[in-house]
Amino acid sequence: MEKTHADAMEQAGIHRQSVGDMILTTVETTLQQDVMLRGASEAHLSLILVVEGAGHYVLEGEPLRTFQPGSLLVSCSQAPCQGEDFFPRHCFYDLCIIDYPVRYIQALIDAGIMLVDQPSAIFSTAIPSELKLLRQQIQQASRNHSPLGALRLESLLLQALWLSVCELQLQQTLPSRSVPLFARDRQKLIKAREYIRQQQQEPLNLDAVARASGLTPILLKRGFRVMFGITPWNFVIQCRLERAQKLLVETAMSLDDIAVQCGFSHASHLSRFFQRQHGLSPGRYRRQQASV
Repeated sequence: MEKTHADAMEQAGIHRQSVGDMILTTVETTLQQDVMLRGASEAHLSLILVVEGAGHYVLEGEPLRTFQPGSLLVSCSQAPCQGEDFFPRHCFYDLCIIDYPVRYIQALIDAGIMLVDQPSAIFSTAIPSELKLLRQQIQQASRNHSPLGALRLESLLLQALWLSVCELQLQQTLPSRSVPLFARDRQKLIKAREYIRQQQQEPLNLDAVARASGLTPILLKRGFRVMFGITPWNFVIQCRLERAQKLLVETAMSLDDIAVQCGFSHASHLSRFFQRQHGLSPGRYRRQQASV
């Protein structure tokens, strides 16, 4: 953390430029070695748009989280703090990192996302379509080095922060407003969760799970996320990955056999999800656990 992401990941495909009092870093590359950033971080406000990538990150006082493709992350600290970021090698990264002046943290406080006395926090959600389009405009504007181009780029970076704050604010209020859950619905959602656990190795779809638990597909999808903090499909993947972890450590089964046992269509399907979740391949995870 003493270095910035860009300092530690210095290689072709990584471009960094100052834009007014902001710093824009674009990353489109495959790392040739693992990058671990651990230590003290200064007060900061950073927006990270993750199109592709893997690894994990943790800020002092916050739980460990993984980088998820298609997500936006807002990392902020009002004072120096401890943290850790891990980026595994041989993984393709498509990231847009924007460092803002710390004074803009007030925008998160005003929006009710961050508390006034909260020292540090990390917020994340899916990248909305409007922000995906804006990211493309940022990429185009970053190639225009004229004074007018620099002014446009600066306005786009500020707009990216504004859209991210609005999206985080919306996600905070959306569940309680749109999905009231009655006692009978909660019982059915618990039944749906148990059904997924029991049938995780079988081909599953939303309609089948909904029928088995007595819910409509819409209520299953919305209610499951509200009650358990995860979508039904992501819970299926989570269950399958947990079983795969167990088999990798406790058996000598091949990756192909483990994939079939856990409900994945093939080994590469398992590897892709495993890499996204844990930041390393199943084979490397098995070797790592064997050496412990």
